[in-house]
Amino acid sequence: MRGSDHYEVLNVDRSASPAEIKSAYRKLVRQVHPDQGGNAALFRLVQEAWTTLSDPAKRAAYDRQLDNAGTPTAQPRTTTREEPDPAPADPFTWSTEQPWANTSQQQQHDQPPPQPQDDQPQEPLHRTDSGPVHAVPTFGRWRLPALLALALWTALLVGVYLSDGIQDAWDIALGVGIAGMLVLALPPHWSRRVPLSALLKVLGAVTAALYLAMLLFANDELSTLDRALVVALVVGLVVVRVLTGRWSKAHALDRAVDRTATYEFNLWGRPGEPLVETTLAAPITQYDVMLQRRTANLLDPVVAALPAAKLVHGAQLGAMVVDHLLLNGHRAALVLSLAGPPGAYSLDAYGGLQHNGQPLDSPAQALEGAVQSWRARLRQVDVRGFLIIRSDTGKVTTHYRSDAPVTPLAPQTAARDLLTWLQPEGNVVDRQVLYDILHRAPYGLT
Repeated sequence: MRGSDHYEVLNVDRSASPAEIKSAYRKLVRQVHPDQGGNAALFRLVQEAWTTLSDPAKRAAYDRQLDNAGTPTAQPRTTTREEPDPAPADPFTWSTEQPWANTSQQQQHDQPPPQPQDDQPQEPLHRTDSGPVHAVPTFGRWRLPALLALALWTALLVGVYLSDGIQDAWDIALGVGIAGMLVLALPPHWSRRVPLSALLKVLGAVTAALYLAMLLFANDELSTLDRALVVALVVGLVVVRVLTGRWSKAHALDRAVDRTATYEFNLWGRPGEPLVETTLAAPITQYDVMLQRRTANLLDPVVAALPAAKLVHGAQLGAMVVDHLLLNGHRAALVLSLAGPPGAYSLDAYGGLQHNGQPLDSPAQALEGAVQSWRARLRQVDVRGFLIIRSDTGKVTTHYRSDAPVTPLAPQTAARDLLTWLQPEGNVVDRQVLYDILHRAPYGLT
């Protein structure tokens, strides 16, 4: 069983029919498949659960094993939110195998990559909190007030226009201007679908300006009711446009980082590759690619232990690429790895890496620069750098300063240290921060 219940893995009851088990497996395997950005360890666990429960004989033997072990029946979960059920904790152990091997486009290093020695943790990392994942900003912001304001203002606009009736060509021309005002008030993600929307928006702005001019220069000719209606139309147009504009921005965020990405996806990019295809990022050797894949194995259990954590391989800020970015709430860890000799590692007063008290050429200072750049980019996020130092010939020990932006880590304790630093943020996904990291920072957009 590997410490987990196959029924819990597939999120079905023990009384589930074969069709229900098959449906749950198909849905889950699409979410966790490594080619779709899922977790390799969880994918293997889902496959194992399906292999057992899809075979009637194996399932019967497995049920007897559960009964003999006194394992309680997995009950169906009920929830009032649309987030996924938390994955089982125990099976997430270190993996030395990754399904995303891609060696054809990298330059071969003259030395083979180091073989794992100290990657196994002293104990597996367990999920720190099985509570719900909360998304901020919430989905559908501004939609209800924008739609309500748009409906009321539209009713007033049409009522004012139809109150005098359509008598001549000027009334028809005014109707076109009224239609333009309506298009101008629509949320941008709606108005873009209207034919000739740009022209209609210009006509709408001109019509609103004429209404305002009539209020200012023909005030004596207007009754109190007419003045109130004109003020309501002009002011209402401004208020509605502000609300629909805010809703449209929230709608764009809802589409870019949707519920699936927020609650289910925890991995973007591939180790050894930049997040987006650009000519700015410098190519790296196959040796470094393999080193990054080994580091990715260390980070998988951290992501599995934090329900709201997001892992971005090859995160970019313009032309600057970091190997891995771990995001949990409003804390982000920039992670690089380094292969070196055994011994004690520390940082000097200038941020350089020292080995047994002697300066050592390393990416520590480059990582510090990346931390400063990401801090300037994500002002609401606490960004810190972590340098994982590996050795295949002996033990690595590290010493760090709490005030330094970069922390050296030994591989055998790296996952635990990262989990300790990220865990206080809880189960919060800031979708705006994730959107910036995935869709704006790689292109240098502000």
